[in-house]
Parts: sequence; C-alpha cells; structure tokens
Amino acid sequence: MPFTANSTTRAKQFRRDISAVLSCPTLTLGVNYQIDNEWLEELHKHASIPSYEAYNGNQRLGFYYQWLWLKIINVHSNYELIAEEIQLQWDNQTVGAIDFLVRNKKNNELEHWEVAIKFYLEHQGNWIGPNAQDQLDRKINRMGRHQLELSHHNAYRTQYNSIYGQPAVKRLIMQGRLFNHDTVTNHQSSIEINPNSLTGKWCFQAEAKTMSSNGIQLRELNKQHWISPPAYEELTAILDTASLVRPTQAISPDNQIWFVVPNEWPLHKKTP
Repeated sequence: MPFTANSTTRAKQFRRDISAVLSCPTLTLGVNYQIDNEWLEELHKHASIPSYEAYNGNQRLGFYYQWLWLKIINVHSNYELIAEEIQLQWDNQTVGAIDFLVRNKKNNELEHWEVAIKFYLEHQGNWIGPNAQDQLDRKINRMGRHQLELSHHNAYRTQYNSIYGQPAVKRLIMQGRLFNHDTVTNHQSSIEINPNSLTGKWCFQAEAKTMSSNGIQLRELNKQHWISPPAYEELTAILDTASLVRPTQAISPDNQIWFVVPNEWPLHKKTP
C-alpha cells in the first residue's frame, strides 16, 4: 500500500518511531555518560508504547525526537519526568537548556538526560552532517562537556537546585544512522564507532543518476521517515535526482537507506 499521510499512517509511523527510539543503538562507544546496550535493553524491557497523539511542535527532527522521549518517559514504569527543556540564564545570557530531569523510581535518584538524533556521512576520514556544518566528534563532545554540565552550572544551582535537586546521574543518548560512501570506508574519528549502529550508504547526485539508468529507482524519504523508514513498497515518490539541491534520504528496492548529496557536496550551497 503506497504511503499517504493520514491519521492511520501517522499513528503507524508514531509507533514505529517509538519502537525505534527504544531499540536504536548509540552511534559511538566509550564516551563519558553515554548509555550502553544493557541500559537500553533494560529501558526497552520495562517500557510501554504510549497512545498515539499528533505532534504539533517545531517541525525540526530533533524537536520531534525529543518529544518521542518525553512520551516514552511519561508512561515508563521505572522513570518519572521531573522537568524538561529547562532554559538556563546567567549574566543576562542564555547558557543552554537541560533536556530532561528524570526520577529513577527504583533508587529515587534524580537523573539528567541529554538526547540527540543525528545522521553523519563519512567523508575524507570524518563523520560530517548532511549540511556539512556538523561533525560527530564535535557534537558528542559538546553533549558531554557542555550540555551535561549544565546541571552543575551556577545558573542551575541558584535557580533550580532548590526546586528539583541536584542530579546524581547523567545520561548521554545519541542515536541515528551512519552513512558510508558506496566505494569508501575510511573513517578516522577520534571516537570509537559502535559497530552495531544503524548504517546506510551515501552517494553523489551523479551516482544516483547512474543507478537510475541501471534500473535502480530510489524513492524519497521525507524527514518524518528518517527515524524509522517505511519499506520501499510503502512509498511512491521517486527521488528526482535531476533537481536535487540538498542532501536527501532515499531508499532502494532492497530497502537499503541512502543519502544522496549534490555533486558539489560538502561545498554545496547550505540550506536550512
């Protein structure tokens, strides 16, 4: 059945996305505060699938992903949401926002969680985001060294410590997918990549055109599909490689996930 956006397909996608968040491996290993497979499996084991409701927030994928975590926490038997998206101000400046404060019901400890969904392409030994402005190493280091330190910042201690308490545990949760070029595998990240992370392939626009000429038609994935892509046969929109102007995810008949980028990438004109 072709994919069409209606209440039924949105509910189906919501359940897929929740299940994906509960099972998607982290992108890296050996990072301070990062969750491991054992923790994720335990979380999944005691989780419930929340009832479907339409998402009406900011349409950027990161906001939707954080909202999925909110839904998971709200119905989880082992965790209680204490606060979310706590904006911190200090000296008349915004220093950042804490994603979640969560109470562990088993030991009554307060936990600080930072969550992110990211997609990186391997290019010249580095993992870079599709907009070419983001790098895996920089992002995960910022999560650990800045975002997870916010609960120790003076702004938190003076404004919120008396309200929520001081977190005893920090958790870094970064999920997503890593894309290798079809002909190259040569990453040189300073951070250990999780061999069990979700993967895909990326190619240039010209290479996608060649695939199409050889009878392999890619079908386009909207951003709403990126967390948990539908199967190829559920989609109908053929990727228009001739007019592609920004990195775009797609899926091939064998259900391989692709990122197709302009021929000038990563020096292409950056788009929001």
